[in-house]
Amino acid sequence: MSDLARVEGVRQGTVCLVRVHGEIDLSNAQEVSRAIGSAMGQEARRLVVDLSDITYLDSSGVALLLRLAERLQTRRRQLHLVVPRGSPVRRVLVFTGLPRVIPVEARLEDVLAQCDAGSPGDLA
Repeated sequence: MSDLARVEGVRQGTVCLVRVHGEIDLSNAQEVSRAIGSAMGQEARRLVVDLSDITYLDSSGVALLLRLAERLQTRRRQLHLVVPRGSPVRRVLVFTGLPRVIPVEARLEDVLAQCDAGSPGDLA
């Protein structure tokens, strides 16, 4: 993984939580995408990508999320994003219309409740 971003993943049952830290741009978007795919594995039915610690996201990062959502949808899997209200990344996603395509929540606990993943402590 590049110095710009770090990806951490944990699976609990059919839910995979992936936290991305740092920046996603043209220089590392493919690498981040591969890391997310590796973290998810084959068993997970739902993928929660926590972007709370992302400090920069360009159009390559937005495209990465759209491609990921498309791939998951064709496999009958779900993608949920966590992006805090007021963050610059959330403004980018809203500007591009991404929340109309991919569910975006402000808090991890809200997404986990939607996924019926059990208590937030299992993955948080």
